Amino acid sequence: MPPVVTWLGQAGFRFEAAGRRILVDPFFSEHEGRRYPPPPVEGDVDWLLVTHEHLDHFDPASLRAVAERSADLTIVAPAPLEAMVREAVPDAAFAGVARGERVPLGEAGSATVVPAVHALHPRDGYADDPRFVGYVLELDGVTVYHAGDTLATDEVVAAVEPLAVDIALLPVNGRTYFREQADLAGNLDARDAVALASRIGASVLVPIHWDLFEGNTEHPGRAADEAAETEAPLHVLTLRRGLPWTVA
Repeated sequence: MPPVVTWLGQAGFRFEAAGRRILVDPFFSEHEGRRYPPPPVEGDVDWLLVTHEHLDHFDPASLRAVAERSADLTIVAPAPLEAMVREAVPDAAFAGVARGERVPLGEAGSATVVPAVHALHPRDGYADDPRFVGYVLELDGVTVYHAGDTLATDEVVAAVEPLAVDIALLPVNGRTYFREQADLAGNLDARDAVALASRIGASVLVPIHWDLFEGNTEHPGRAADEAAETEAPLHVLTLRRGLPWTVA
């Protein structure tokens, strides 16, 4: 059976493969800046992957809620976040990972940890720091790159390009002066997302991280426009929150 991908909004995803369930960066909590209600909390999850410590990617309340509903959960996160994860969910199994590491996901497949370049706060500068990662998931013969929050750099391209990515889940909210003045660390914009997806050989680009918070949104269709204008060799697919997509 092909894997089933469900976008939960922002950078949150559920992957179902070989009877296993994997969450990446779920954010199930209420927040004053949300533009829509949180999705229902997932239960019976096998692995929960975290890309970095920003609230919309690592929410302690969401981790606790998932752990309470899951009999055999393992939380996977960058090793520098171990203390934060253990404080949030002290009884859950934890795997601290580093870039280049391959994490077995049972019958579902595996996840390879890749670099991400981001900032806790814009004033800190954007860094190739081990606390920021992405994951390349190999699920039932389909390779999916979840970039987390990142910019495009030589290091990111060099790590991801050899992994034969089929589907690239890339942020498109961009990076602007005034957003950074509001302490919003930026990401790829639509143009760079299309270029990065093309460079790593993906056949499908899914724009993410464009919909959740007031003041930090983007039109995902700009990625489709950019792909059309540049004749990029890929499809751009905008997913509907909560609607499962069975990957052919």
